[in-house]
Amino acid sequence: MALDHLKPEIWSAALLRRLNDALVYRNVCTTEYEREISGFGDVVRINEIGTIAVNDYNSTSTSALTVQQLDDAQKLLHINRAKYAAFFIDDQDRAQAKGDFMSAAVDQMAWSIANEIDEYIASLHGQAGITVSGSATSGTDINSTNVMKYISLIAQKHDEANTPKMGRWIVVPPWFEQKLLLSKIALDTNNSDTLGTGFLGRYMGFDIYVSNNVVHQSGTDRASVMSGYRGSIAMATQVVKTKMSETITTGFKTLVKSLVVYGVKVIRPNNLAVLWADYLAEAT
Repeated sequence: MALDHLKPEIWSAALLRRLNDALVYRNVCTTEYEREISGFGDVVRINEIGTIAVNDYNSTSTSALTVQQLDDAQKLLHINRAKYAAFFIDDQDRAQAKGDFMSAAVDQMAWSIANEIDEYIASLHGQAGITVSGSATSGTDINSTNVMKYISLIAQKHDEANTPKMGRWIVVPPWFEQKLLLSKIALDTNNSDTLGTGFLGRYMGFDIYVSNNVVHQSGTDRASVMSGYRGSIAMATQVVKTKMSETITTGFKTLVKSLVVYGVKVIRPNNLAVLWADYLAEAT
């Protein structure tokens, strides 16, 4: 039987749940458009006011004022990605297993789908309009002696791009976090925050997060460290259906399945930055 090891004579009522990676990238996106979607294939039109020209004024001039028509710039957020997960439990196993096994399984299914979305958002580093330092083929060496310098450079690049101060963020890999700790940067957080949400703390006006989903170049420690503000990337997600049924024809089994649709778009690439960071061992 598939779940023999979960029978009560072996397992206690306290289920051993998986220790999953923190889901971070959704936290740094704007989700204000979610209420406008209804399903796969929807398109959310995001309007933006265009530039308004400023002209010289002469109080003695009899010429008409130069008046422009107000333009708008429109971006499209396509709900064009769909993910599902499904599992079944033998009803006899379910009846004999202590603890809230079904709830734990559904939680794990939800995390698995959410992690797929998190990984996809992390992959958008190629759309960043700001390169802080390095490239995909030649990274910048980072250790505890220079990590503060490069966070400062990230801040400078965002200041030069007029990135709003409020809601700024950086997502780093675990090895980058170690460099921050070794440099003795004071981050206002605690371990439970890091384990639960990936949030490390604030430094130089940035909310700093750690994530295992930061994209690394294949076979290297070269990380695409993204930064921006909560307006650089838009996302919208909808759980279309989560259903429990007994449709499997053989035996007595409960089927659980869930379908999620979503869309993600870099809407302000000029306020999204990437630092190509290479792990540099500390001097001994």
